[in-house]
Amino acid sequence: MFEPQSILDFVIQYKVIFIFYIIVILFLVLKRKSWDVQNKIIILYRTKFGLNLIEKVSSKFREWVILLGYIGVGVGYVGMVVISYVLIKNIIDLVLVPKAVSGVSLVLPGVNVPGMGILPFWHWLLAIFVIAVVHEFSHGIVAQAHGIKVKSTGMVFLGPIIGAFVEPDEKKMGQHDDIQQYSVFAAGPFSNILLALVALVLLTAIFTPWQQSMVEPNGFTFDAYYNDSFPIAKAGVVPGTIINGINGKTVSDFTQFSDEVSCVKPGDKLDLSTEKGSYSLILAANPDNPSKGFMGITQIKNEFEVKEAYATGIGNALYVAVDWFGGFLRWLFLLSLGIGLFNLLPLPIVDGGRMVQVSLQRIKGKEKGNHWYGKISLFFLLILVLSLVYPFVSGWFGI
Repeated sequence: MFEPQSILDFVIQYKVIFIFYIIVILFLVLKRKSWDVQNKIIILYRTKFGLNLIEKVSSKFREWVILLGYIGVGVGYVGMVVISYVLIKNIIDLVLVPKAVSGVSLVLPGVNVPGMGILPFWHWLLAIFVIAVVHEFSHGIVAQAHGIKVKSTGMVFLGPIIGAFVEPDEKKMGQHDDIQQYSVFAAGPFSNILLALVALVLLTAIFTPWQQSMVEPNGFTFDAYYNDSFPIAKAGVVPGTIINGINGKTVSDFTQFSDEVSCVKPGDKLDLSTEKGSYSLILAANPDNPSKGFMGITQIKNEFEVKEAYATGIGNALYVAVDWFGGFLRWLFLLSLGIGLFNLLPLPIVDGGRMVQVSLQRIKGKEKGNHWYGKISLFFLLILVLSLVYPFVSGWFGI
């Protein structure tokens, strides 16, 4: 039974998300006469937003757009093979390998992503907006470059999931060569992969070095125990504690710490220095390599202290801005790459599915092609659902 106070705390913690969805619901109510409901659960809201821009870009850079579209087809099929293999291997590992972690999850605001931390709401909202615009406009620009009219743009709502769409003339697109259709379908995922690479370059070449010049490393923390039976949990070192020394030596980050403990074995003693005092541990065996010593920490991240010049005033404002944009680029990279690859899966609701459908219709004929497409898309849909659900089910039943 949920207590009123716990419900209130939950609402307060995620108040920005609740406000956002209240605004979305009000928008849908006000625009209810303009809805186009498909399959009883999908709501489309069509607009003419961006059509002039799509036409201008596609006509001005037509040759380049067509070339990039064809490159996108190759990248799309390679990405489809890679993400399909990863998804199949992931479900096999979940079932057969103890302690395996699912590689599939919903990345939503407030969710703690291992190695990344908690996704801030504004980073999520801005990243999803940029990704959706780039994805859908890429479809439209490539379609228009091939002479396929784009009829509308708009927003799509599937429960709490909000997206965007570009609507080309499907009848006219079906009259074009297969390679041209593939290039239109692949344009969205390919543009997301390119966007992820741009974000990564900006992050590693500009924002990360810039931020590092503003701070001094002062140790590392961990966000969770491997489990409560390992030495660091028994010693009482709580998650979030800054660890800055080992056996009397100061360490400024986890890399230095790893170098110091590279040769330790089960049963060895370690003296940890932290912001809260010193702790002594007797190492256990590493679950993945019993010959190695193991403290029992996961979700490790380095910690920093802002230099005096950037601690107050304009310097601090600059640091906050660089830190915010650096964080945004990290999430933009992760989300754009993930969404781009997800859209290459052979599923009926994404671009990869359309590419597979056209291919099978060409190879097997329309009727048999659609039959095989239905089987393949159902197979991957089941794997996707199992990848999302299995970790919760196995946790409930202790599998």
